[in-house]
Amino acid sequence: MSARNGPTGRKGITVQRTDRAAASVVAGIAAGAFTLSYEALRNVYLGVGGNKDLSPIYPLIAEGFVTVAVWVAYRLRDHGWKATAYPWTLAALFFAYSLWANSLPDTVPGPVVLGVPSLAVPLAVHLFTHLLKKREPVRAVRAELVELVDLKADDDQDDEEALSDEPWPAWQAPAIQAPIFASSNEKPSAFTLTTDSSPLIRTWGRQNGYDVKDTGRIPEVVLKAYARAHGGELVNA
Repeated sequence: MSARNGPTGRKGITVQRTDRAAASVVAGIAAGAFTLSYEALRNVYLGVGGNKDLSPIYPLIAEGFVTVAVWVAYRLRDHGWKATAYPWTLAALFFAYSLWANSLPDTVPGPVVLGVPSLAVPLAVHLFTHLLKKREPVRAVRAELVELVDLKADDDQDDEEALSDEPWPAWQAPAIQAPIFASSNEKPSAFTLTTDSSPLIRTWGRQNGYDVKDTGRIPEVVLKAYARAHGGELVNA
């Protein structure tokens, strides 16, 4: 570990150890508090003539309901305070009863003690339906998003050009074309000068920059250039 990363690494290790120590302390406090509260609630239940064999279940109803209600409120934290108000209210109600039974056990009326299990049953069911009702829109939105993604994939697939099931035609090399200025071994055709062709040659010569007079003999260089330009060869000048 480098010197630069050393302090950061040691700090990370120290934080992890601190978190573990804090978690251990919290777990110990919760376990001890639950044990003491458990025994107090059990004694309250037995004090009003509760069934001794079923007395270990009674504290779990009160303390367990508080835990479940807090958990539901945590799960609905993203749905706003209206969604979490109901589970927090139930958690506070059962917490208040547990605090009352632990602090002033002799003042808790017997009908209240014996009525807690009967009250916990419908409240627990309603709390569960409340959780499902609030979570259902989230599932619906997820289902709509999945459906939109599937529709988009189908549209993209439809837009693509369908491939033919028939085999591809065999590849054929393109035909090789002869170059425009290909060399040829053929002998050029003979070009014979005539009287009728003189005006054409004179005009062509002037257009191509040669000094050609209107009368007289046409220069041989003009005649040869004219013959080559027209694909022939001068044989009679």
